[in-house]
Amino acid sequence: MGRFRIMHVIDSFGTGGTEEGIRKLLSGLDPATFEQIVCTVAPTPQPEARTGIRVISVGRPSGGRQVLVGRLKRMFDQERPHLVHSRNWGAIEAVPAARWAGVHAVVHSEHGLESNTIARQPWRRNVVRRLCFNWADRVFAVSQSLRAYYAEQLPIAPDRIRVIPNGVDTERFRPQMDARKAVRQKLKLTPEAMVVGTAGRLDPVKDHRTLFRAVELVLSQHVPVQLVIVGDGPERAALEADVRARSLLSGRALFVGERSEVASLMNGLDVFVLPSLAEGMSNALLEAMAVGIASVATRVGGNPELVEGGISGLLFEAGDTQALAGYLKALALDPLWRHSLGLAARKRVEGSFSLERMLGSYTQLYEDVLGHRRTRAGVLRKCISRANVEPLIVAGSAVRTTKAER
Repeated sequence: MGRFRIMHVIDSFGTGGTEEGIRKLLSGLDPATFEQIVCTVAPTPQPEARTGIRVISVGRPSGGRQVLVGRLKRMFDQERPHLVHSRNWGAIEAVPAARWAGVHAVVHSEHGLESNTIARQPWRRNVVRRLCFNWADRVFAVSQSLRAYYAEQLPIAPDRIRVIPNGVDTERFRPQMDARKAVRQKLKLTPEAMVVGTAGRLDPVKDHRTLFRAVELVLSQHVPVQLVIVGDGPERAALEADVRARSLLSGRALFVGERSEVASLMNGLDVFVLPSLAEGMSNALLEAMAVGIASVATRVGGNPELVEGGISGLLFEAGDTQALAGYLKALALDPLWRHSLGLAARKRVEGSFSLERMLGSYTQLYEDVLGHRRTRAGVLRKCISRANVEPLIVAGSAVRTTKAER
């Protein structure tokens, strides 16, 4: 028997945690078993061409309702994947499209929340998601918290949604003294200062300003701290302006942009901070823990599932500047505590969140779904005809609506 053709469908294939997860599958799943293709909803260049990975775009149209079920269906008819795996709201139309095209197996997964839907999903999204969750063979989330969130929102029984946590390459992300020295020298970091860093998309949901205020407060108490911000995004110019406006922080914060050598940069830090307002399961937090540095994260999303508060890291409430500043000051004054938290973090990742464990979970999921004979296949194809897809379009008008409705 030939290889199984897996098509990963995602809104766009730029930078971000969800995209990083797909790249781990592209490079980590057995190529003798799986042929993998990426399909983007938004028009996307093909940055992966040099790696031999095919990236197809259905090219979201401009204006109108922008429903893509038909476009996706025609693409599935042409490519004939054995399994379609869609991710998040931006690609959820792939579920009815795959059923309409008669794709043998369909998987949908949720990887995080948008800043404007943290409290509650719009009702139209809930209607469409519930339909699509029913039509998919498997639905999973990357954290227990995200599973509970969608089970409550839709509402459906939590056991309808499985959990497959993210994983990190513990060989690539490991403590490296040579890398630590090289990074600190390259970035001209002050030897006597504690280096605090964060990594991720520069987006409002990451709440960098709480970190800025906390570091500023620590500096006001004459505790030497330097801040390194890794990543890029729509908020970069505004965040850089914010730093320049803070007299104590200006000159003590360094924006390094997107970097390929994240493992080396992580090694150059003393403390990693994740101040996000919402998270699915943070790859950046996993990477920092794998490198063996002390981590401080908000008590949101999957963060408490990674960090055992007071053992393998520290947790604080989102937006609590005082609590974060207190932790940073205490860590600056107690290097041994920092070291012990880092050691425990590394051990936790090795035991529960390795890349090998993640790849094994995805392999088992895909093989189970592909080997499962769906007795309802013919019925589903008949139900999801053009006539019956139309209510889905009307209910979501589509799946892409105005900013206010999103």
